[in-house]
Amino acid sequence: MLACSAEIFTGNLIVGNGQIIKDVWLGIENGTIREIVKGDLKKQYGEIFHFPDSYILPGLIDAHVHIRYGTNPDSIPKTDEYQALRGAENARKALMSGVTTLGDAGALRNIGFSVRDAINDGVIVGPRVFTSGEMITMTGGRSKQPGERLEVTGEDQARRATRALLMYHGADFIKLGATGAISSPHTGPRHPQLTVDEMKACVDEAHKCGKMVHSHCYGEQGISNSLDAGVDVIVHGQGLTDEHIERMYDDDIILLPTLKTFCGHMEHLGEGGVHERIITTGIWDETEPNFRYALRNGVLIAMGTDAGMPDNVFGDNPRDLGYMVEWGMSPEEAIKAGTLNAAKTLGVDNKLGTLEEGKMADLIILNNNPLENISEIWQSLDRVMLNGCFLR
Repeated sequence: MLACSAEIFTGNLIVGNGQIIKDVWLGIENGTIREIVKGDLKKQYGEIFHFPDSYILPGLIDAHVHIRYGTNPDSIPKTDEYQALRGAENARKALMSGVTTLGDAGALRNIGFSVRDAINDGVIVGPRVFTSGEMITMTGGRSKQPGERLEVTGEDQARRATRALLMYHGADFIKLGATGAISSPHTGPRHPQLTVDEMKACVDEAHKCGKMVHSHCYGEQGISNSLDAGVDVIVHGQGLTDEHIERMYDDDIILLPTLKTFCGHMEHLGEGGVHERIITTGIWDETEPNFRYALRNGVLIAMGTDAGMPDNVFGDNPRDLGYMVEWGMSPEEAIKAGTLNAAKTLGVDNKLGTLEEGKMADLIILNNNPLENISEIWQSLDRVMLNGCFLR
């Protein structure tokens, strides 16, 4: 990935942790923020840019996407090579919308790793991609086609699968299928799948490598099993109870509510498939109350759009933050959900998620104030910087 140097003046720096700094210079060297100061920089860094009336904030982080998918399910199966190329284009679209980091959750085989590595090696231009590789699921938990998914039965197989993802492929985090899914019609979304012991084995191996574990789950039992296993992130999470909320708050477990995919389904009712199952399964009725319940009780919430699911396109990823504000967040809280909190879900908040000295120079520049209107993030986006380099 190309790294650049620059000097940037801004009248409004939104750090991403709730702090706002007026009239500051950023000194960027080889993709890293070296200085943030009022007054003169200590040294020259490169080309000088002035944005006195603009608003600069961290590049957004969409911590839950599926880059291999098209807008709608493929009528004819596509090769892994085709899906990787499509994934690269999806990633590029996200980047141009202000999303400088993606968490790719559950790509098959080497698809996600190939896109990630091609971007990191500078072969193609795209956002930072952190990928789990394949989701670990129970036998038949996602597909009725034997061998299509990474299936395990028992603790030993679960441990072996996790080690293979981490050691052979360098998985950036691990994704588990704790319950069925709306997108897998032969399953019930609230039906528990992986056992607590199977998930514990995965968590143990991931944590030994310093990697986060995300759990796809709906319903009380699936969430309880995930928390008992020690996961770090609850994905979707409809069905939270008082006990779940207390445990998540106490242990800093993060919720990825993926509002964009659920709200998007409602715009396509009558088209069949997953759009209808969100209603027939009762998941939609729980979605807004569940989100508001978690927010009200102080659970950490992060941006994750589930982009790649049917009619959930790449390129309008920031709309996820709009739904969060509609359902009770302040714009400031939503920005934090899409920056610092999302970085935490991937275990990279030491280098991404806020604009601070020593962190990577991933940022977006807006013409108008997103703290007054969150939609300015996508309506007044002017520039996108990745690793110190302006790409838009």
